[in-house]
Amino acid sequence: MQTDKMSDHGDVATTDLKDKKKTGAAPSKRRMESRRKLLAAARTLFIEKGYHGTRPQDISKLAGVGHGTFYLHFTDKLACFLAFANEACDELGSFTQAHMKPNSTPMEQLREVIAGVVEYSNANPGVLSAALTNTNVLTVEEVKTSSPMERWSKNWADLIVRWRDEGVWNEDQDDDADPLFIGHLIVGAIGQGLAYGYLYNIESNKLIDDITRSLMRSMNGEV
Repeated sequence: MQTDKMSDHGDVATTDLKDKKKTGAAPSKRRMESRRKLLAAARTLFIEKGYHGTRPQDISKLAGVGHGTFYLHFTDKLACFLAFANEACDELGSFTQAHMKPNSTPMEQLREVIAGVVEYSNANPGVLSAALTNTNVLTVEEVKTSSPMERWSKNWADLIVRWRDEGVWNEDQDDDADPLFIGHLIVGAIGQGLAYGYLYNIESNKLIDDITRSLMRSMNGEV
């Protein structure tokens, strides 16, 4: 099995080397295109089948490229998943950033970010639930790359630290609480809130308001 994989890999690499001599920069463009196709296929399959239900050969087949091409871009399925998930995290960041307004209160900022998350989720069904899969449950090996969930939690933690520095953090809120811990709680709450909204077909504005109020009450120690 390993021999086949190395042979596939080698055939593609040899072809690229021959083509490079003929066309100069063209192989680079082809590699970019094949990576784009692989990530698009991975996105579809990880959403439809989940991480464990998706195989590298399934991704290659849907992308319309040779299986060896997969290993030119990704060392294994986990590396491909992390590339997909981080791409989704970057997209989400752009959505939420567009909703941020200067000189707004923490509750207003929180609501705008959640509005961006809901907007992104509606426009890209299934992407967030797939991308925010906890990478610690995907492999027995240590994952050294930060998962999108950790990246997003860190962004929330940075926002909370900024609120504290600006003096807009409510005095009743616990300043001793670890911002990163709070960030993880926020990400988890938003994820569960979105799942609830989808399951019970909650109207978007109501869902945004409900998640915002619940999080603010929680951070204020009211629940």
